[in-house]
Amino acid sequence: MIRLALKPGREESVLRRHPWVFSGAIASESGDGSDGRAEVVDAAGRPIALGAYSPHSQIVARLWSFDGRSPDLTLFRGRFEAAWRLRKDVLPAETTGFRAVNSEGDLCPGVLVDVFGEVAVMELLTEGTELWRADLELAAREVFAPARLIVRESGSDRDRGLRRPLPPLPPGEGVDYAPFLENGLWFFADVSSGQKTGFYLDQRENRSRLRSLANGRSVLDLFSYSGAFSVAALAGGARRAVDVDSSESALALAREHRRANGFLVDESDFVRADVFEDLRRRAAARESWDVVVCDPPAFAKKRGDLRRAARGYQDVNRLAMSLVAPGGWLLTCSCSGLLSADLFQKIVFSASLEAGAAFALAARQGAGADHPVSLDCPEGEYLKGLWLHRAS
Repeated sequence: MIRLALKPGREESVLRRHPWVFSGAIASESGDGSDGRAEVVDAAGRPIALGAYSPHSQIVARLWSFDGRSPDLTLFRGRFEAAWRLRKDVLPAETTGFRAVNSEGDLCPGVLVDVFGEVAVMELLTEGTELWRADLELAAREVFAPARLIVRESGSDRDRGLRRPLPPLPPGEGVDYAPFLENGLWFFADVSSGQKTGFYLDQRENRSRLRSLANGRSVLDLFSYSGAFSVAALAGGARRAVDVDSSESALALAREHRRANGFLVDESDFVRADVFEDLRRRAAARESWDVVVCDPPAFAKKRGDLRRAARGYQDVNRLAMSLVAPGGWLLTCSCSGLLSADLFQKIVFSASLEAGAAFALAARQGAGADHPVSLDCPEGEYLKGLWLHRAS
C-alpha cells in the first residue's frame, strides 16, 4: 500500500467524503502502491481514507473508505449487495438490462457493472481497480450471479490519456450480442466491441417518455447508434422512425432491434452518414419532423475541449431545431460530464435564437434511478436531457 500525505488544508474535501484526490494535493508519497491500494493521511500524518491508487492519473486516488475499512473482497461484496438492493427497488417491470454498479454513485469509484439479461459486463475504469480484478470479479459473481461475466480493463489506458479501441473477445470467450428486455422491448448489447459496455442503458427513461408521446408521429433519431430510440417510438405507435448514424455496424444492429420487436425493416429508414452533414442537407431541404432526438457522443472529454464542444452543441441543436415541426418535440442531450447543466441549457437557448424557433422546456431527464449519483460527488451526474416543445 502506498501512503499519500496531503498538503496542509487539502484534506477538507476528503473529510467531506469527496472520493477524488488529485495529484496536486499530494505533499509526499511513501510505498510503491503495487497492490493498487492507497492510504491518504492529512498533513499531520493522521489516516483519513483508503482507496484505489492510479499513479498516472490526475486523480491519483479514488476513495472507497473513510472509516478505516480496507478495500477488499468483504467490502466489495458489501457494496455490490447494497447496489443490488437498490436496483430491486427501482427497476421497472419487464426490464432485465440495467446498471448494477455505478462507480461513485454506489461508493465503488472506478467500477461499473452493467447487466444484460444473463450476461454482466464489469468495466474497471482505473489502474488501481484493475489490480483488484480478482476480488472484484469474485464479488460480482457472488452477488449478481450472471451466467457469464465479461471484464473490461480500460483503466490503464484511460489514466494515461489513451483512447484505444476495445480488442475483440478471445475465441470462445463470449457472445457477441446479449439479449435483454427494457420495458418489455427486446434489445441486444454488443458486449464484445460496442460503445460503453455494449448499450446505452442510461437513456431508458428518455426512451420511455418518447414511447408515450410518439403515437402517429414521425421521428428522426440523430446519432442513433443501435436505434433503441426508434424502437421505443415504434412501440408507441410512431408512423415512421429514421435512424442516422456514421457506423454501419450500429445500423445493422438497429435493423435487428426492429426485427426482434416485430417491426418492419425499410432500408430508407437507416441512413449511414456524418450526422452534421446529414443535418445540413435536411435543413436545406426544409424537412419537417414531429419528433427529433439528438443524442451525440461526448464532445468534451477534457476541459480544454469545452469551447469547441460548446460550438458543436450549438451547431447541432440549431440544425436539429430547424427540422422540428410546429407543435413538435426535440429531445436534446449531452453526455459531456464537464459541461454543466446550466451551460448546456444556455447553449441550447442560443441555438433556438439562431434557428428562429420558439421552444418551451417541458422536462429535464437524466439517467434513471439505476444510475445513482452520490451527493458527495455530484460530478457523477453527467447525462443531461432536455425535452423541448416547439410553439405551434
